[in-house]
Amino acid sequence: MPKKKRPVPLAPPQMKSRKKARKVTSIFHKLTQQLDQARRNNDQEAVDKIEKEIEKSGGRQEYQRASQLSTKYHSTSKWVLKKLGQIGWTNGIMLIDDDDDDKDHVGDNDGGGGRDDDGGSGRDDDDYEKEDDDEIDSRKQKRPTFILEIGAINTELMDASKKTRRVQKKNKDDKPSQTTTTTTTTTTTTTISACNYRNIPIHNIKVKAIDLHSSHPDIEEVDFLQMAVKNERKGTFDVIVCSMVLNCVTTAEDRGTMLSLIYKQLRLGGLCFLTIPRLCINQSKYINKKVFEEMLTNALGFVIEEKKETPKVAFWILKRPSHQRIIQTKDSTPVLEVAQWNNEWETAKILHGGPKYRNNFAIVLERGDTIHK
Repeated sequence: MPKKKRPVPLAPPQMKSRKKARKVTSIFHKLTQQLDQARRNNDQEAVDKIEKEIEKSGGRQEYQRASQLSTKYHSTSKWVLKKLGQIGWTNGIMLIDDDDDDKDHVGDNDGGGGRDDDGGSGRDDDDYEKEDDDEIDSRKQKRPTFILEIGAINTELMDASKKTRRVQKKNKDDKPSQTTTTTTTTTTTTTISACNYRNIPIHNIKVKAIDLHSSHPDIEEVDFLQMAVKNERKGTFDVIVCSMVLNCVTTAEDRGTMLSLIYKQLRLGGLCFLTIPRLCINQSKYINKKVFEEMLTNALGFVIEEKKETPKVAFWILKRPSHQRIIQTKDSTPVLEVAQWNNEWETAKILHGGPKYRNNFAIVLERGDTIHK
């Protein structure tokens, strides 16, 4: 009797080795940087050679598998939702007059916010909560918190935006009905108020997830560097998530542009959740933590709300200030109070030498893209 053939998997198996994931990530970043450099030099022979090396190493699909493994050990979505929950933004943001102009800025598609209907929620009819008047009034007074996730490799944040809970809502015109339950010893009459059920979102958030090469139908294929800034003065998104993306940008100039665009895309008072590998600021020839944070604050205008480090990753929560302080000059001309511009931010200069500093991570800013323009 012939042996049965093993079924061929529809998708490649998940990567399990963190050591392998780090190796894949490092090789992919190195090769993509070399590829961009070859393209800028119009060296087609080098381009063809590097593209073959990328394909041989597994390409972007293998890189995304490695990235997905990393998210198992630190969930960006949990970090974001925890912080937003602490400040009350998972319940939405209070409506103001300015919000009327751009209610649909996340997109025409439903980027989250869950369902608010009588459709199935995956819960039994008896598994419900009672909806009170205060909760209804609170939802009417708030709009969703609009979130942009750059370089999304999973749909965890989008999934969180779609989760619902089933509530029981009593109607004024409902008439009580009676049911009779009979047992061998007693007869019990129970009065039950007729009611309807509805599913309401657990979180009042809407998520737009983008990536250069989407790994999921719900993730839009968009280049953040090419996204139009609809309103630089007010911003567009309440929250921008940029987790392990800045280090993937291949040039120092584009990294500076990305940070500048994040600031411009954020609403006043909005938050950016930023992470990069620690070695980018601890082992770089061109930059260190002090210089990086000076760029974020003194050049770009962010306020660092929180920061922390793990052995592998550095985390920041950055805020675009709601108001910038105005000072008067000697001739009574009102100007923004900003730190003095540092010309060294405009070039990538070697700060560190020696074998320890083997990383090439750098950031270059153009003055016209910052608050100093």
